[in-house]
Amino acid sequence: MLLKELLVLNEVERKHKNVYLADRERLLFSPLRFEDYSRLLDDERYYFDYRQFYQQTSREGKGLTITRNVLYEDTAIYVSRHTRYAFPILHNHDFIELVYVMNGSCINYINGQAIAMHKGDFCFLAPETVHALLAVSDDDVIINILLWKESMESSFVDLFRRDGYITNFFKQFLLEDHYAPYMIFHTDGDRKILNQVLRLYGEFLEKDVNYIEMIGYILNEIFIDLNRNYLSTLEIGKKENYSSKSSLYPMLSLIRLNYQTITLTTLAKQFSYSESYLSKLIKKNTGKTFKFIVEEARIDNAKKLLLTTTLSLTEISQKAGYFDSSHMNRDFIKWLGVSPKKWLESQSKDDR
Repeated sequence: MLLKELLVLNEVERKHKNVYLADRERLLFSPLRFEDYSRLLDDERYYFDYRQFYQQTSREGKGLTITRNVLYEDTAIYVSRHTRYAFPILHNHDFIELVYVMNGSCINYINGQAIAMHKGDFCFLAPETVHALLAVSDDDVIINILLWKESMESSFVDLFRRDGYITNFFKQFLLEDHYAPYMIFHTDGDRKILNQVLRLYGEFLEKDVNYIEMIGYILNEIFIDLNRNYLSTLEIGKKENYSSKSSLYPMLSLIRLNYQTITLTTLAKQFSYSESYLSKLIKKNTGKTFKFIVEEARIDNAKKLLLTTTLSLTEISQKAGYFDSSHMNRDFIKWLGVSPKKWLESQSKDDR
């Protein structure tokens, strides 16, 4: 399976996107409790109603703690792709969830904290940790991996013979201890790990002989790579950490959606901040300037068009918001060190 296949929106996501674009001032900017989501659907008509799913899958039928049930396949490990533009409904699990950002970015609202995750980030969510995931770009490809206790016994026996943060995280599941609500490894789009996740997702879809065993092998290899190479990037959540940055993501979402026309002045006015304060707020919480985020959104859109269309460089530069193809060429060299044509050729080689 290739990443470019996962970048294509399916029918459900296209309809979700239409709803989002029609009312993005109000929807999807902050996580919803199940009760709030239910009232929202009672008041207005939307394409999809997930209340029955949450009621069927949650422990008390109230949409919060999701348990293993007949709606999931009878496997020790379950793998799926997160639906883009879906409502971020707060919930938790009685199993472990791994969230991997294969492409783009997302916001993971965990215990009241809005955490921006980017390409290559690998998040481990402990049972009972309340969270909601928000992905509002065509570029966002998020893979969810669900692990039940039986998978600890069947697929990760060797893991418990080792020491380390990942081992301790899984031990808390078995011992019902509280080591950490979440952990995030920042792999910066490591190509090897990306290909490993593509393999395990393909294994789950194809369901060839012993596919769960193979997924277990791949996950074990990923865990070893994370432990070897990315401990210095590890972010461990604390239960008392409830400082919220949820007001920041609506701004980032608006920038990404309207990067061709948005200015710092209009953004500051919309959120009732002064330009200087907003500029500092964005820089402090993202490490990036407003201008950098706009340029990043423009080049990300150009990359997606190069990968998924047969448009000419001139047409792509216009759709991506560049003045002309020479300006796009200049930005590609500035950001990626190569021209658009050379970058596309490198992606084709990587997919072989």
